[in-house]
Amino acid sequence: MSFILGTVPTWITKSFPVFERICLVFLAILCLALIVLVFMQITGGGNTSNAITGNQDSYYSQNKSGSREGRITRLIYIALGLIAFFSVLYFVFLKIPKLF
Repeated sequence: MSFILGTVPTWITKSFPVFERICLVFLAILCLALIVLVFMQITGGGNTSNAITGNQDSYYSQNKSGSREGRITRLIYIALGLIAFFSVLYFVFLKIPKLF
């Protein structure tokens, strides 16, 4: 009923700024981790002849996910997903109290 009258409940005004700060801290940590993970990746410039033919059926490319490079790539995708999640969550927490 308080939403209809135009007032915001006190639990929203007290808790949402805290959630915003928590989201910002997580975003900062995840962004720093993503930068470190990208720098840890091995740049493979030695096998550029397959770029034209598209042939990548080597044993290494088939079993790449168990290697260090595969784990780093998986961590990068997880970090990107978490950054997207916390970004959306941050902007939801930022806009909800101002809607009322």
